[in-house]
Amino acid sequence: MFQTPEILARLNWVIEEAAQWKLAVPVVPLVAVALAEAIVLPRRLWAKGLWVLAVTLCTVCGAALLRGEQQRASDSQADSQLAAETAALHGLWSQWDNLSKTLPPPSANGPAASFDNVDDAFASLSAKVASVTDQVAALKIGAVGRSIDQATAVKFADYLRQYGSYRVVVSCSPGDLEAYTYANQLVDVLKTAGWDAHGPEATANGIERPVMGVSVFVRDPSAPDAAKILIDGFVQFHIAHQPGVSADEAIPDTATVELFVAKKP
Repeated sequence: MFQTPEILARLNWVIEEAAQWKLAVPVVPLVAVALAEAIVLPRRLWAKGLWVLAVTLCTVCGAALLRGEQQRASDSQADSQLAAETAALHGLWSQWDNLSKTLPPPSANGPAASFDNVDDAFASLSAKVASVTDQVAALKIGAVGRSIDQATAVKFADYLRQYGSYRVVVSCSPGDLEAYTYANQLVDVLKTAGWDAHGPEATANGIERPVMGVSVFVRDPSAPDAAKILIDGFVQFHIAHQPGVSADEAIPDTATVELFVAKKP
């Protein structure tokens, strides 16, 4: 009974060896002919031995040279493959770098990118991915708009209602959706408390820099009670605001208070 798996394994080994030595296949018949001539043609025995030895040495040297050439070709192919992989990693790093430029700046500068070899390329790409991950996290935090939670809004409205009704104008930075949304919520809370609330109105109001808290403006800081009531409420219910009251001559009367929501930092 034939041992088919063993025969197939040996055949596969022969094929692989032949593939590795494919450049030597045309040389084999020449070596065979040279050996035959070295044995047959010389008349003396010692001459036959010298010719056989010479053919053998030439064959061994040729095989060694051929094997070295194949090794160099294999090394060159491996180097080309590594270079291609490094270039691909560099291209991927460039894509991540372009993405990072559309996100908030990273908190710290990462290590300098290096693509001298595959290991350095992987390290540079990993550092860039980690940096972009931090930038995305910062973007998510920044994307959360300012707001007053429902429970606090109810308590704040109840607090304001006990002081009667005052006129308040709520304004915000022009073209800022987040600031407008927050200002609109303040208007709703004031109206729920029964106050005469207006807005939101888009105005620069002299504040160009980003500010997290609500700013309070009046025409005369010593006149309106509404400003003090609002600030006390902001403090009591932990609503972010700018400390103190600022004067603004653009406000038409001393009884009106303006709450300004600047762009978020």
